Amino acid sequence: MALAKRAIDAGRLVLDFVTRDPAFVRGGSLPSDDIPVFTFHSLEPRSFERKMRYVRDAGYQGIGMATYLDALTGRKPAPPKSVLITIDDGRATTWTVGFPILRQLGLRGVAFLVTSAVHDSDDVSPTLGDVPEAQWGPLAARDDSADRPFVTWGEVRAMREVIDVESHTHLHARIPVGPEAAGAMTSAMRSGYGAFDRPFLWRDGLLVRDASVPTGSPLPVSAPRLSARPAFQAENGSCESEAEVQAAIRFDLGEARRLIRERVGVEARTVCYPWHVHSETARRIAAEVGYVAGFAGKVSGRPTISRPGSDLFEIARVGEDYVERLPGPGRRSLLSVLGEKFRR
Repeated sequence: MALAKRAIDAGRLVLDFVTRDPAFVRGGSLPSDDIPVFTFHSLEPRSFERKMRYVRDAGYQGIGMATYLDALTGRKPAPPKSVLITIDDGRATTWTVGFPILRQLGLRGVAFLVTSAVHDSDDVSPTLGDVPEAQWGPLAARDDSADRPFVTWGEVRAMREVIDVESHTHLHARIPVGPEAAGAMTSAMRSGYGAFDRPFLWRDGLLVRDASVPTGSPLPVSAPRLSARPAFQAENGSCESEAEVQAAIRFDLGEARRLIRERVGVEARTVCYPWHVHSETARRIAAEVGYVAGFAGKVSGRPTISRPGSDLFEIARVGEDYVERLPGPGRRSLLSVLGEKFRR
């Protein structure tokens, strides 16, 4: 099974090289006006610091969302050699690891928050910059902790010094879309990011993220909420109506903007689609509730780096593995990057 998965992963990697990865990943150049958007999730201190130091030392600038949107819409050019560093989910290391490293190196970044996961607290924990390296362990491992695997609202407000705050929807939800089983409940699905992989289930006529499901229990086939597929209710074999689907998407997108406005005092202007999945319905509703752009993952059949004139609601991003493939002194070899990628 493991060998089969590796073979599939290798096949996808080759396909991405040909159709979806920017030329600089393969060793080519980076056009002077292009702004690559890099995707991070959990942040490991030494890896993140090494990549961000490469960005700075190679002469690149980590810009904020306003500067990026100005450039992408043609309102105002970005500074030369700009990149956009995005960190998804609002995991705790966004604060404990990302904030101090970006601040130290003079770079900006963007955090896409799942607002339902942000801890309802004004507490602000120490970061790597506040303690000796010998005490980094608990701070670097907080993403996997049982009590606070995500940032607090206090930390979100504090990080705005160098990290802009945007939306990754309110729920980051998967919904059941058919009667078939697809996988089973695992212990990893009980907390942290793993809970997002657990589909919502019907309980008393409502869809809820039920953590009481016993380990090993079958889970229904599911899809991301923003796919606009109707949720399936196995008890009576019915599906949500189109109006119910749209109402659920509107809540997921709008509630994130409301909470960021009320708890942080800023307007979230962009949304990052969970699992990079979206639909025409989700894109339309996103614009209706106030977003001006949407971030996806790698995209096919379009520029592999979004440029002025590109679809603002399908902005392309590049995985964090390829930060050190940016042209510059000390550029890391592709073989070294891929070796590290497959060892994870």
